[in-house]
Amino acid sequence: MAIPDTTPDVTPATRIAHTVASLLGARRTSSTLAMLAPPYAPNSPEEAFAVQHEMTRRLGARIGGWKVGYAPGVRLTHAPIYQDACVASGASVHLPYADAPAIEGEVAFVLSRDVPPRATPYSDEEIADAVDEVCAAIEVGAPRLRNFMEAPIEHKIADNMGNGALVRGSGTRAWRAIDLAALRVRVEIDGRVVTDLVGGNSAGNPFDALVALANAPHRREPLQAGQTVISGTCTGLYAAHAGNQAKVVFDGLGEARVTLV
Repeated sequence: MAIPDTTPDVTPATRIAHTVASLLGARRTSSTLAMLAPPYAPNSPEEAFAVQHEMTRRLGARIGGWKVGYAPGVRLTHAPIYQDACVASGASVHLPYADAPAIEGEVAFVLSRDVPPRATPYSDEEIADAVDEVCAAIEVGAPRLRNFMEAPIEHKIADNMGNGALVRGSGTRAWRAIDLAALRVRVEIDGRVVTDLVGGNSAGNPFDALVALANAPHRREPLQAGQTVISGTCTGLYAAHAGNQAKVVFDGLGEARVTLV
């Protein structure tokens, strides 16, 4: 005799609401979640991006920046970074809920004008004209999910791609003269060099990640003047802990520093 299917019939709206409630609870209690469990977890990118949008609305949070992960023809992910998680180089970042924070070196683009979603794709030149400055940056990864690295991509998107903080460093307005795809970058943790390489961004040229974000099909919120867009790791992830001092240096561009507390 066939065993009846007792799996509840869960709608996309229910999955989105359940995931938002779980992640809001984790944020408000400075805690982490073991996992987002089916059948109440998002099961498509569309649902995961809807979680991001509803989280932003429910938090009433101002968006200070964006993170992008872009591999041409393979993957495009993006997530808002809230204003209170955007800090200047030299700041101390407090992450009470982070079990295993990570440090990444990234190229950041500071916008000089709004770039709202639109049906017609933006050209490279239009996006270049919207860039005020290009800077060195550190992303501090601090996901709300304890199994983040093993989690499905939809769970990672829902968790704002694990962002904990964006640290904006020094840079230049004369960025068009720089080969962003061939920058040498070093990461130091407590004065010890943990990586030293050239290139490393999955987009090839980090600017291409910015263009992909501007034209992303699931982006609802506008990119706004003054926001900072980090364009994907150029260094890989490096484990860190409270008390560490991290520095990222892009030769010919700038550097950023952060202390974890």
